[in-house]
Amino acid sequence: MTTLVRGQNAPLGGAAPYTVVVTHDPGPEVDLTGFLLGEDRRVVNEDGMVFYNQPALDGYPGVSWRAAAAGRHELVLDPSFWPADLVRVRVGVTVTGGTFGGVRGLAAHVTDASGAVVATLDLGAPDRQDALIVAEVYRHGGGLKVRCVGDGFTDGLHGLATDAGITVAEDDEPAPAALNSRVNLTKPAADAPKIDLRKYEVSVALTKNDLADRTFRVVLAIDASGSMKAMYRNGTVQRSLERMVAIADVLDDDGRMEVWFFGDFPVRSAPATVGTMGDYVEANAAAKKKAEGGNYEPRVMKEIVDWTQAEPSPYPTLVLFWSDGGVHAEKKIVETLVKSSRLPIFWMFLGLGRAEYGVLARLDNVTGGVVDNAGFIPIDDIDRYPDADMYGQIFGNFVKPWVAAATAAGVL
Repeated sequence: MTTLVRGQNAPLGGAAPYTVVVTHDPGPEVDLTGFLLGEDRRVVNEDGMVFYNQPALDGYPGVSWRAAAAGRHELVLDPSFWPADLVRVRVGVTVTGGTFGGVRGLAAHVTDASGAVVATLDLGAPDRQDALIVAEVYRHGGGLKVRCVGDGFTDGLHGLATDAGITVAEDDEPAPAALNSRVNLTKPAADAPKIDLRKYEVSVALTKNDLADRTFRVVLAIDASGSMKAMYRNGTVQRSLERMVAIADVLDDDGRMEVWFFGDFPVRSAPATVGTMGDYVEANAAAKKKAEGGNYEPRVMKEIVDWTQAEPSPYPTLVLFWSDGGVHAEKKIVETLVKSSRLPIFWMFLGLGRAEYGVLARLDNVTGGVVDNAGFIPIDDIDRYPDADMYGQIFGNFVKPWVAAATAAGVL
């Protein structure tokens, strides 16, 4: 039997069908939902979920919600019946009238056809969430793997559903929140999962810089040019992305980070969340490959600007822009920065790999715009750069002064 902590994955041994089991002590009402996802990690159709009121989905055998005893919830999976477009199943649970801090004895495991436990899922100690992604079970090679997730949302089934790509109708458009409820200054234990430690450091940086009441849309643009290949191979890009997901989970309006890969041309990839970050670069290798080549930053910058206008939001946009340098289109980049300075967009350029960053190092001194809307930090080696320092610089040295200037100029 394998025990997985949050973020870990492993092949499922034994034989199908497999059953994902969630148990808990008597107390608040808990419900389990399964989301049927395609290659893009979005539901296979608008009805792509199974739950107590829809235990199976027409046209998608091999995934079924099964009634169980009180305090026990089961989702049965048999991949031999899955249609080709069904790639993974996400298992979520919600609690009614409270949060998971009030659910005692929460535990999860996976059994095989014989009933033997083939994987135990350590979900940590969820507290303020009222919706939780327990795990994802997905095709890998000729079999299945399971990933333990153990993180979630503070807006119930709405958060789970929208994260899976289901459009949830709203009776009334909610007003922007006055306070970012994701900011949490309760310090995790030293041995807590890295994502929790990072979210705490983000919360501290936001609070220290009077930004705790701010919400942003968070975007990540990742250099996919040939000079970055070594950093993709050795996991540097993956580890860098995970640090950015912590920012989005705390700061973004829905905890999702929009992602673009760019080389000669930009390619928009799937959003990254705490639930999908574990193998994000590997899982989205096809999008990254489409963007490979040289690096021409102005195209991806323009596409991001166009996206903010096509999909307007009451919140400003923070673009986290990773590159190893080799930038040559300085004039076009500066033009884009100046033109976009009238918009609620801040460009945070981050240098990876100890390269000659050239123009990137000059982007926080661009003049001619309504406000200074760009900054640059030479991270160099992400594994040697403390999270607290990076988040502190991003929000203290750059985002805070931009918010003040943009507010004074009427941009915000």
